[in-house]
Amino acid sequence: MHSVAQRSGRTRTANDKLNLRSLFEPNGVALIGASPKPSLAKSILGNLVSFGFDGNIAAVNPSYNIVDDVNCYRSISDVPFHVDLAVLCVRAENILSVLEECKRNSVRAVQIISSGFAELDTEEGRARQQELQRWAEDSETTIIIGPNTFGIINLHQSLVAVGDSKIARVVPGGVSGVFQSGQMVTVMHPLMGRGVGISKIATTGNEVSVTTAELINFFADDPQTEMIISYCEGIKDPERFALACTRAREQGKPIIMLRVGAHPEVRKTINRHTATQAVNSYEREIALLHDLRVITVASEEDLVETVVAFQACRKPSGNRVAFASFSGGMGNVVADLILSTPSLKLVSFSSQLRKRLGDVLPKFANCVNPLDLSAQSAFDAEVLSRCTRVLGGSGEIDLLLWGRDLPMSIEDDSPVGLALNELVAKHPEVIVIPVSQMNGLCRDDQIDRGPPTFAGRPLLQGTAVSVRAIGRVIEWHTSISRSGGG
Repeated sequence: MHSVAQRSGRTRTANDKLNLRSLFEPNGVALIGASPKPSLAKSILGNLVSFGFDGNIAAVNPSYNIVDDVNCYRSISDVPFHVDLAVLCVRAENILSVLEECKRNSVRAVQIISSGFAELDTEEGRARQQELQRWAEDSETTIIIGPNTFGIINLHQSLVAVGDSKIARVVPGGVSGVFQSGQMVTVMHPLMGRGVGISKIATTGNEVSVTTAELINFFADDPQTEMIISYCEGIKDPERFALACTRAREQGKPIIMLRVGAHPEVRKTINRHTATQAVNSYEREIALLHDLRVITVASEEDLVETVVAFQACRKPSGNRVAFASFSGGMGNVVADLILSTPSLKLVSFSSQLRKRLGDVLPKFANCVNPLDLSAQSAFDAEVLSRCTRVLGGSGEIDLLLWGRDLPMSIEDDSPVGLALNELVAKHPEVIVIPVSQMNGLCRDDQIDRGPPTFAGRPLLQGTAVSVRAIGRVIEWHTSISRSGGG
């Protein structure tokens, strides 16, 4: 394994973190290669303007004076304000000359959108990337994100510098992401749709200079980041990566990573996507991620639901799970899933608890776990309250999963809402997590009122993906407790 200094060509300093701060919190942004023609550059410029970035914005292209109502200059030297972040959308063969101009003008951070480097898998592309890497290693003042990226986001500063034209609204929050693939930026849509706010997102592409590890390290100390998500095609600097993940864990920030490349066929395409050499590293890196307590997932759906599970489930007292619903079928499905999840324990109710439940529930309900309260109980607030009082006071459960048919909010004044809120108030040691049988959107009036929630937290959606997500949350908290962190 190479040392950090060997890999980067120089020892990283505190200045790099300062430059990353300029990446996410620039006072001035220049889009180099801006044009009124339909393109990523046009979309990025449009997002910078339309989402209300509160710093200075300039377009740079010698062919225009104005691009979409933004003043356009011949070169970055002509921009009348200091540029902290330059976003490059120029041809690959022109990148080095533009970088030199950025350095002369004390630009601290450069995001290279342009492709045409080692991902081409040609001698010319590889040579061009080697030149870019040498430039980055020699630079003491300017960092490079990329090349072959999609942009940068900081919703706390209304900085939306990506080519996504489908962003309808922004919800600032505590989830930050680092993605080697630009399209993974779209994971922000389902998260915001579930009421989960986004802090910062960086797309890293070929990672010729700044890597996933350095961004995780930055997020670990970022006060606006509470959780870190990642799409990774290969860890380029394992030593620094381990230090960064350890730092995040010390700060109580979970890392959820979609690490692709489980199969040899995919590892070949990874090289053509971000020029990441992943042929023989997948199994070794998965073992490293496990050792570092990084939560690994295999799909975007699992990534989203695991984030939501962390939002819905504060630190639990244990892993003893009870499930209650008005459907025996859903109970059986979820019970099977819980029993198949090693980090969760489906509680076998004691005879005393079963007797107490039998005293308060209708005769056509059952008194075992999973609880089938029957459809009639849904309309009887007193039955539900008596049931949750018995469960809460039993001392036998740590989590109560409450089954729903559709992903709809639990209203506070509904029979279920009254019973569950009473349970939360009287027994805060029991975590209540509503889980819907189905996922996706439902009735229009529900959509208009915002994402489905209970007690201000998002609901989990879909049985299998939800149980997997809860299992990951419990496993992470357990591992942190055992290691003395968190």
